[in-house]
Amino acid sequence: MEFDQPAHPGPQLTFAAALPLMGRPRFLGMDLLITVCRILEGTGVVAVMDVDLTTPDESREDGRVWNRPKMPPRVGLIVNGVTVLVEGHDRPAFSATDVARLDFRSWPGGASRVSRTRGYVGITEVNAAGGSSLDHNYDRAAALTVVAAAVTKLVEATAVIWHTSGCALTGEQLTSLVAELAQGKAPVALWLGFPERADGDRGAETRGLYPLLGAEIEVVSPNLPRDTAAKVALDLATEILRAGEPPAHGAVIDYGKNTEFRVLHRPSAGVDSVPAVVLRHVTHSAEPEVTAGAA
Repeated sequence: MEFDQPAHPGPQLTFAAALPLMGRPRFLGMDLLITVCRILEGTGVVAVMDVDLTTPDESREDGRVWNRPKMPPRVGLIVNGVTVLVEGHDRPAFSATDVARLDFRSWPGGASRVSRTRGYVGITEVNAAGGSSLDHNYDRAAALTVVAAAVTKLVEATAVIWHTSGCALTGEQLTSLVAELAQGKAPVALWLGFPERADGDRGAETRGLYPLLGAEIEVVSPNLPRDTAAKVALDLATEILRAGEPPAHGAVIDYGKNTEFRVLHRPSAGVDSVPAVVLRHVTHSAEPEVTAGAA
């Protein structure tokens, strides 16, 4: 099938995340802006406050700002041209039914912790402008990731959950993703899951990476460790961002130590009606079947 490039713009491509908290979200908008700027220091990327989206921090009659705000924050930021709205809420982010639908496969015990949260911070892209530029879509994902990381430095976030995928990560995992952004590595873990397959194969697949790359990514193997599958998915996403297109259908990628993957272009197994770039782990006994295009 044809690789769907570029990704098509649409309201479903808005990037958003939720950060469930054990307590209530209380921080100043200026503190958030300062924290974002500290994370971006040395990158050349600029962040500013969007005053039209921001509710002023509570002030005393003499004009001095409270050190401890009484109300949840509502802050608009513009990060590298991407507008992001940050809103705190004094209620749980997810019902028990919602928690059951989230993906905690990379975080054992996460469902129990998220179920006990009392508040959350929502982070949403405003006036999303998707489309043909992979560079712009990368900037969108990076802006949301940086803002989420800044929030975790101001409040104790139990998790970071990217809306499109439903994948739940810890705050520590998000910090490592931000460190990789400066190296041009997409925050693939925000979309990455580890599905159980009926055929017994293992691997990793993304859900919601399509607006960033124009396709989902799948890594399929009968015995590949989870960490290795995640690294392979990350490497492929980084290469697509660098080259602007995926490896050709049928190409073989050599990872050394007799580890090879054959590239397939086919519909995504996890997201309806979008294409996927699949790396299938090649074994010598299965190679004729893979060459024939089996997924």
